[in-house]
Amino acid sequence: MAKRRLTDQQKRRIASNKNSLSKLKGTADKSADNHIFNGLVVSHHGKKLIVETDDKKQYACKLRQNLGDIACGDNVAIQLDQKNHGVVVAVNKRKNLLEKTGFAGLAKAVAANIGQLVIVCSVEPEPNNYLIDRYLTAAENLPAEALIIINKIDLLNDSNRASIEAIKETYSNIGYHLIETSIKEHIGLEELKAALQNTTSILVGLSGVGKSSLVKMLLPDTDIRIGEISTASKEGKHTTTVSSLYHLPDGGNLIDSPGVRDFTPRNRDKEDIVNGFIELKPYQGYCKFSNCSHTTEPGCAITEALNKGELSQQRVNSFKKMLDDLEQQTR
Repeated sequence: MAKRRLTDQQKRRIASNKNSLSKLKGTADKSADNHIFNGLVVSHHGKKLIVETDDKKQYACKLRQNLGDIACGDNVAIQLDQKNHGVVVAVNKRKNLLEKTGFAGLAKAVAANIGQLVIVCSVEPEPNNYLIDRYLTAAENLPAEALIIINKIDLLNDSNRASIEAIKETYSNIGYHLIETSIKEHIGLEELKAALQNTTSILVGLSGVGKSSLVKMLLPDTDIRIGEISTASKEGKHTTTVSSLYHLPDGGNLIDSPGVRDFTPRNRDKEDIVNGFIELKPYQGYCKFSNCSHTTEPGCAITEALNKGELSQQRVNSFKKMLDDLEQQTR
């Protein structure tokens, strides 16, 4: 079914609501029959939204047509009737929007106005470097800070120690903040709490890495179901079914979204991918050919830096794979 076009009257009403969003600051518009309030989307499941107003009251809201995708973290204007039934009538301008590739390759909103992308991996299941790099690319292009968590560090042993140390070395060398955590041994938890203050963070990562357990530790009074890792595959079951935003006791917000098995940042072009690899930026513009694809051409500055040991082979492999994936998508 084709999307309905807005009438001039609808456009004027939405524009008016958007203007009111910055003026009302959570107080009722006394000149209107219905009250309009500022709000923050704190829960989103399908067409169901929970919006928290500035006075910390929460309302179940419907979404007015033609407003596009809404995500946790969005700042909105809601209109309440006499029975406190709410309708989202406008969406304030976003700082950023985290998207993933959804059905049929279309963009699907995950969370809005993010200050920090918290990439959670664990000793078990074994970390996927390419997935970490895709998350980091998403963080750089939002833009948002990136924090890497290596969870379940109590499971470190002689068989997996080398791979975990390699991950730590790779990402710390290029400037990313890493924290090792363990709920069982109470390792790194205070450092994690401190890193989440004064910003809105979102946890991302494969199921089974312990995201829900970390959320329960951070928000002990919140009912977060804990999933078990499948014994056969060591990939966790999806335990979070609703995207929700929580206020942390020590300050800051935390968005917990459904488990993501195959998160794909929406790289629009090659520049997005280059921008996602912070250590490659100094080599931009120094290739022999201006249209260098950074794969097989002679005189490629990235290839030369790799041969000199200035870059990580694993990161360059991820970079080239992303370029190849983008080419496949645009054919």
